[in-house]
Amino acid sequence: MATDKQKRAVDIMVENGGNASKAMREAGYSPQTAKTPKKLTSTKGYQEILEEYGLTESLIVTSLVKDINTKEGNRVTELTLGAKIRGMLTDRTDITTGGAPIAPILVKFVGEDNKQNS
Repeated sequence: MATDKQKRAVDIMVENGGNASKAMREAGYSPQTAKTPKKLTSTKGYQEILEEYGLTESLIVTSLVKDINTKEGNRVTELTLGAKIRGMLTDRTDITTGGAPIAPILVKFVGEDNKQNS
């Protein structure tokens, strides 16, 4: 079962754009604990809160695929926030670039109704 502190941290995280460390500090976690957000995000209580709020991996993936397939515009900001809160988004680096961040790539799904032109 989720604790009150976990609930406060999730609420603050949603308000601040997904900064888990900052949310943890504001919710009352020690600065040392807040340096390791996984101490919150890997708990069952945290996952329960997200499920209660309806922020599921299925929702994020389904919404993203629908968004990619149905419109030119995007909801990347909202979906990135949801994915970040859900723990599905990580910063990636590449050793071949000396540890420089790898640029994100948006993939367009091509299906029966949306065949790619060659």
